Amino acid sequence: MKNKFGLKRILPLAFILVLLAACDHDTEPETPSLFDRFAPLELIDSLQASSVQVDFSAGESISFTAEFNKNIDWVVEITGQVSGGIQRIEGFDRFVEPANATWSGNTTELPLFRTEPCTVVLKVPEEPDFGDTLMVEIVGTLNYEGTLVTDFEDNPGACIQLGDFEFELANSGRRDDIITAAQGDFFYRLAGTDNETGGPTDNFFVGLARIFACITGETYIQVPTTVPENLYLNLFVEGRATPYTRVVLGLIIDSNDSGDFEEGPDAIRSLEFDPTYTGWRLQSFTGADFGVTQEELQKVVGIELVLISLNNLQPSPREEVGFETDYIIFTQNGPLEL
Repeated sequence: MKNKFGLKRILPLAFILVLLAACDHDTEPETPSLFDRFAPLELIDSLQASSVQVDFSAGESISFTAEFNKNIDWVVEITGQVSGGIQRIEGFDRFVEPANATWSGNTTELPLFRTEPCTVVLKVPEEPDFGDTLMVEIVGTLNYEGTLVTDFEDNPGACIQLGDFEFELANSGRRDDIITAAQGDFFYRLAGTDNETGGPTDNFFVGLARIFACITGETYIQVPTTVPENLYLNLFVEGRATPYTRVVLGLIIDSNDSGDFEEGPDAIRSLEFDPTYTGWRLQSFTGADFGVTQEELQKVVGIELVLISLNNLQPSPREEVGFETDYIIFTQNGPLEL
């Protein structure tokens, strides 16, 4: 009986010791500690960059380091001094280091970065008065994978056709002013006012632009895949705050195998989208969205952009409708990765 009673006392104690031994004291708590929540913020090591310049076109990257006295939400915000492009890197840690703060040239907010100086600011959202700043320079920009149709940097000549439907296009065509391009210096603009005397209709055509395959130096646009579900047409579009603009985007198919666009015989597979927003955004659509077949994707002779005014919603006098587009590129198996 004596031994049995001793065993009863030892077993619970042994169980407690096993539980304590199983605890990993090096494991970080899942929630912020009291020190992280209430201790005054201190910057122990200021923001540093791994290099003063970087060539993303050569596959280089740049990393940033800093140290706080506690775990904290932080943001490294990089802004192009010419483009206005923005890249944000966010983390929750005591350390800003290569493992959580490396930049390979990508973009959070358009425009895309150029070869340009950039301001890098370390921010703490909980401390609006805090900021640590340095400068880096981009000497080569990131190369994006895909089949580029046009970035509008070169004069397209007859490879872009502008049509205004005899209405009032204004300041339309290839431009390098009014706004900052999404990539490089030039973009393409369609803007104007619908013909108010024509009477209200659901959709009212204001103008169009046709971008022919000759802009790529080929008879047909050489898409990276002819599988409709795997092909993506990507373009940057600057919208409008007013809700009256619509864009009809189409793939022009050489239906009669002439090697050129012929209005009437050639099919146009189209879709419509709403650019009611401000600023540049990426728009991406699959070949399936256009309803195009695998055979037709072998004969894409151009891309059509049509500007529509929602005439029946317009006030009087009419408000201008319009959009800008830039950097039209086909990708495979997914949208363009910024």
